[in-house]
Amino acid sequence: MKLAIIIFITLSIMGAASWILPSKRERRLGDLRMNARQLKLTVQLTSIGLPDKWDKSKEVHKFYAYCLFRDKPLNFIEEDLWLITYEVWKYLPVASDWWMSKELNLTDQDKQDLATLSGLATAIKINKDGVSVYWDEEKGDEDTVKLISRLTHSLAKPSLI
Repeated sequence: MKLAIIIFITLSIMGAASWILPSKRERRLGDLRMNARQLKLTVQLTSIGLPDKWDKSKEVHKFYAYCLFRDKPLNFIEEDLWLITYEVWKYLPVASDWWMSKELNLTDQDKQDLATLSGLATAIKINKDGVSVYWDEEKGDEDTVKLISRLTHSLAKPSLI
């Protein structure tokens, strides 16, 4: 009887420990976020309002945003500039599957990076405080985080606007 009680207690403790440990998915996402922090990106769970095709209303979506904040705000940027992966009638085409709300001086490397991100990211917001990439972490890996870091650093340059 003592042996059965000891085995039961041991199994209970093992079950509790496995319940506390993060799953493989959570560990992978945690690794992505730590990698982003090493690349000077901030990770936030946020809701954003994206325009519909006719820019009449906003559709609210929840995303993980990988953000690069500027040391000093660029006060000459008065409104948010958007790059999105679907067509809005008054936005300008940029690269394959990307449209922008205002003309930007994108480099060829930026356009290539946008084309690579087209299946992963949904939107990129450039404002006076920094650059945010809204994407689906489930589909990406560490190379995607490096690509996002390179793109955000490039889009954060004042000469872009």
